[in-house]
Amino acid sequence: MSQARLLAMAGLATLFFATLATQAAGRQGLVVAPPRVVQPYKLIDQNTQEVLFPSGNGIWQLVVFGYTHCPDVCPMTLHKTTQLLKELGAESARLHVVFISIDSARDDTKAMMDFVGQFDARIIGLTGEPETLQAVANEFGVLTRRFQGKTALAYTMVHSSLLYLLDGEGRVQRMYPGGVGTDVLAADLQRLWKADYAERK
Repeated sequence: MSQARLLAMAGLATLFFATLATQAAGRQGLVVAPPRVVQPYKLIDQNTQEVLFPSGNGIWQLVVFGYTHCPDVCPMTLHKTTQLLKELGAESARLHVVFISIDSARDDTKAMMDFVGQFDARIIGLTGEPETLQAVANEFGVLTRRFQGKTALAYTMVHSSLLYLLDGEGRVQRMYPGGVGTDVLAADLQRLWKADYAERK
């Protein structure tokens, strides 16, 4: 196992126990202090356009990792983000939901468009070259494991399911377990946006 992979696993383990600690204290998210800068990567969206992720263009991003053949966790998570966008109302324009593939072999742009299109047209699906997607996953400490089926493309993926909230400068501000409620996400966004506005005045 590579050193990068081991470091990612160690980082996720640390994050897991830290998240448990925050939950025990009555919170459902992990505050990243100071906010962590993410290296930018060139990826491809569901419209076949090359984009820079994170954008760092002033729009906040809620990032989800997964794959289009996911039978349960990914659809449930994207359904949750769809509900969040509805709850935010007009303020949803300040947030982009970004779904990043961990399965470059099957998740081409058409597969991404078909998958995210089942939930909300505002969700951005990103894919790319295998090495780039792995580098992005490593950047966030996402762990994946592949279980091979009877044919080359008949396999399933097991992956960590945290959600990552990035600010308008592309820095990780919060991390959330997959079971977080939309009320928690919406409340955090309102507080963070209010604080961000106050700092910029």
